[in-house]
Amino acid sequence: MATITLNYNSRNSIATKTIEYILSLGVFKTDNPQTTRTFDNSMKELQSGKVVRLKNTKNPIAEILQ
Repeated sequence: MATITLNYNSRNSIATKTIEYILSLGVFKTDNPQTTRTFDNSMKELQSGKVVRLKNTKNPIAEILQ
């Protein structure tokens, strides 16, 4: 089985729709399932409390280590 790597701009709607079309044919498969977007991951981290909010941005390391 041959492997092809495609590099494209995910913000380009023509490129994204072309990839979706090729995958919808059922002839090709992806090795890695498409991951959720970065924004979605950020929102999950925010909701789970993994985000540190700083009061002072002049010395953030000192505030984090407290």
